[in-house]
Amino acid sequence: MQRRLARSNAPGADRVGAIVVAALGTYVVVGTVWWLATRPATALLDSGLLPTVQGWNPTWAWAVAAAAMVVVGSTARAIGPLTASPECTFWVLSTPIDRATLLRPRLLVTLMGAAVAGAAGGRLAAFAGAVEQWAPLTAGAAAGCAGVAAVAVLEQGKVLPAPIVSSVRILFSAVGVAAVVAAVAGAVVPVFTTWTPVVVLSALTAPLVIAALCVCRRITAADLNEGADIAVAMRVSIIGLDLSILTGVADDNAWRRVARCPSRSLPRRRTRALIRSDLLRHLRRPSTFAIVGVVVAATWTVGGAVSPIAAAWTQLAAVFITAVVFSTGFREMSNSRELLGMLGMADRALHRPMMVVPACAAAAVTATTAPFVGWTAAPTLIAAGGACLAAYRLRTRLPTAYDGLILETGVGQLPVDLIRQKLRGPDMLIASAMLLAIVV
Repeated sequence: MQRRLARSNAPGADRVGAIVVAALGTYVVVGTVWWLATRPATALLDSGLLPTVQGWNPTWAWAVAAAAMVVVGSTARAIGPLTASPECTFWVLSTPIDRATLLRPRLLVTLMGAAVAGAAGGRLAAFAGAVEQWAPLTAGAAAGCAGVAAVAVLEQGKVLPAPIVSSVRILFSAVGVAAVVAAVAGAVVPVFTTWTPVVVLSALTAPLVIAALCVCRRITAADLNEGADIAVAMRVSIIGLDLSILTGVADDNAWRRVARCPSRSLPRRRTRALIRSDLLRHLRRPSTFAIVGVVVAATWTVGGAVSPIAAAWTQLAAVFITAVVFSTGFREMSNSRELLGMLGMADRALHRPMMVVPACAAAAVTATTAPFVGWTAAPTLIAAGGACLAAYRLRTRLPTAYDGLILETGVGQLPVDLIRQKLRGPDMLIASAMLLAIVV
């Protein structure tokens, strides 16, 4: 009898949960759209963080729009863009069903998500370029991002060649870099403020969307399962408020793409061997150096166009990102009790060698970005020290536990212990940002 009641109540509970999640998502999207639509074009320039300086022109809008295209293309390529859970692949897709009918609603959701992300990117581009007529630029960015998602679906269905999305990302990355260089040099590239380019871009995007809807039946179960782990990790990270789940899965996939590496001999001493192994980790995956290069270039660009406080905060964020990116080995060492016990040394004695590479990278980025954000001893030391301490606290944070102290308040439950765990790392960033605001 209890089993029957559970079976009868389960669909209703799932339906209520889906309605609640859809309502919350609609509320967030509508609120974001309302905020973007009601802010004036010069909201960022009038905020005090981005003062009006010579060279700040509409060319920046092209850089922001290109960045939005790159983000949408990278996200679509990482998650599929169409995915299916293992249960759906085994129980549903293995049966003689109409696969197109099953996948088209998911495709429509994917295209709508890409269009919303593109619209947000277009509105931010209008902010960056101080464009008064922001509606055409926002609509054009939404149509462009929907087209990029459709191209990713066509690649997934083997209609377009495999590296097409990578080529699109490289193209928009080059456009963004060229726009940044032109903006810094003072060149003015006008942004379209009429609806004619938007109509042309929509006419080019419509055939791609129609082709993506028609190609749904050609997507195999293996193609749908390719990015399922990233999609599941992203969903769990959002629900559990733990980004390490997503980064861990992405790191595992990156090492699988590396496939194999030639073995190298390590020094006999344990400390030197740990430092050498941590350095080899980044040499075999040079994407970390590319990420740091982009961060440094962004710091150089932003440092000359913002107020001193915002420039100091930019340097703080750059050093923190660098320390986090180069401390993946330190994270694995500190979170693996088995590995620490196998090496047979104290925890701090094993932590110190793994901090050498992140500390050197953070020092290099600090020295590289300091002349562009203002070479002053106190702000530079605060930014470097605060970022390194925040990265250390973040990497030594224990796995999230959801059974801690919960405070009952008049408006609901407050997970005090969960908030305490999540603040380990960001608390040092907040404290460093406050000190920089006082010193600068």
